[in-house]
Amino acid sequence: MPDRRFEELVRTHHRAVRTYARSMASSDALADDAVQETFLRAWRYLDSFRGSGSFEGWLIRICRRCIIDLEQRERRASAAALPAAPAVAPDYRSEIVSVMATLPPAHREVLVLCGVLGYDYDDAARVLDIPVGTVRSR
Repeated sequence: MPDRRFEELVRTHHRAVRTYARSMASSDALADDAVQETFLRAWRYLDSFRGSGSFEGWLIRICRRCIIDLEQRERRASAAALPAAPAVAPDYRSEIVSVMATLPPAHREVLVLCGVLGYDYDDAARVLDIPVGTVRSR
């Protein structure tokens, strides 16, 4: 018999977590996987919730990390399936470099870290010593 407390946890917070995941994930399928993983992780680590913030905020942070983890896993899997050819055709490389040069340095820095080097937002924020929200907005 499933634990009623787990059912209550999901019933109470599913809508908020799912809304967040659908807004942030690259696909609905990935969002659904992230929601499921969020509740499993939350249940597993329930005793680590310190109570200093809202419980729903804690769940959203877990969901955010799940999305990042799943998207990184998906990127690695798709990169492994691709041939060793360059991701960008050589004749477009100079155009891309030219366009990137027109961006403000702060935006270009985030684009390089996240888009080219594959850093997640948390890592880019730590590298640049700026809030994650600023990384996302750039």
